[in-house]
This record gives sequence, structure tokens and C-alpha cells, in this order.
Amino acid sequence: MKRVCFMFIILAVSACSSVVPPPCSRSMTGDVAYVVDHGWHVEIGIPVEELDRNMSFYRKIFPGARVIMFSYGKQTFFTAPKHTINDYVLGPFPGPAVIQVVGLSVAPAQAYFSENTVTLLLPPNGSQLLSAYIWKDIVKDASGKPKIAAYSHDPAGLFYEAQSEYNLLHTCNTWVADALHDSGLSVSGDNVILSNQVMARIAEAAVEQCKVLP
Repeated sequence: MKRVCFMFIILAVSACSSVVPPPCSRSMTGDVAYVVDHGWHVEIGIPVEELDRNMSFYRKIFPGARVIMFSYGKQTFFTAPKHTINDYVLGPFPGPAVIQVVGLSVAPAQAYFSENTVTLLLPPNGSQLLSAYIWKDIVKDASGKPKIAAYSHDPAGLFYEAQSEYNLLHTCNTWVADALHDSGLSVSGDNVILSNQVMARIAEAAVEQCKVLP
């Protein structure tokens, strides 16, 4: 019972507001990544023209999309409708994970609340490294194609089986932080569980980037 209560507290705290820096007024030139804070979880977006060779097929799956959004979560929790408090309490327990993929026809700041969206400038080759991180974690079938676990209806998209397992020390927020770290940014996934933890690190990186932009 104590463990269940602890899990519930974790979920409640994760819904708290996160730290999101104000938009940088200086111009960004180069590849970027978008991070959107949804309160209880964080997702990451890559402009379609920045997707690497393996991930470029999403341009056909989501024709007209400007940005492809990626998010991570426990399969049973992420793909099924939640009706009772028990569904939320059991959500953080370890289990198979999925990666949700959604195509946006507009920039994330237009699709979601702009104050919850951060734009990060990636280092050289960062977009390729970011794509590679996500591609590596997607399970492939016998033909080498990403293995679909379910269809997403709100928003419309796809769920793919993930190689990694979801647990309290490897959440959707840890996954995003690790992805950004792999792309070459100074954002660490160490000891990240909640969205406000990863968003605080992302905000710090965004502010530092803005200071050095011309």
C-alpha cells in the first residue's frame, strides 16, 4: 500500500507546472528540436526536413506535416483509455513501452500552448543523432520496418513498440532528456523522473543558447 501511495504522489507532483523559458528573441539558424510540456509528460518534435534517412518515411505517412512529434510511455497506460484512479496509480509500474508518433501541419507552438513549447538549437549533426536515438529504440519486424503496436486517435498518430522498458527510473521525461543528450545538448537524463525536472534542465539550456546567439 505504501508503494501504491508513493506512485500516486509521483503522478500528482508530475502534473505541477514546469519551468518554461520565454521565447528567444534572437534568430536561430540551423537545425532545431521542439520540446512540449504537457504537464505530466514531455514530448519532442523534429522538423520533417531534419529527419535522417531511416526516419524520412514519416514524410509519406504524414503528408503535409511540418513537424513530427515523438513521445514515450508505458504501453498499457499510454494506448488505453483511463477510466479510474487505479489506471493512473498503476501507470508508473514497469512494463513494455511504446513510442507515439504524430504529424503536425503547423509549428508546435501553434498546435499546443506556446508558453509550454521550447525551441532548442541543435549542434552540427544533432538532428541526425536525435533521429538515430529514436530509430534505435523502435522495434522492427522481420522485414526491418517499425512494428506498430496501436493507432492513436487523439491526436491522430501511431504507437510503435519500444526496445526499452518503461519504469520509474526511465519515464517519458527521462527518454526525452536522453534523446536531447544524444543529440549533443547539455541536457542530462540522470535522476529525471518528472516533467518539471527535465523542463528545468531544458530551460537552462535554452537560456544559455539564447545568450550566445547573434
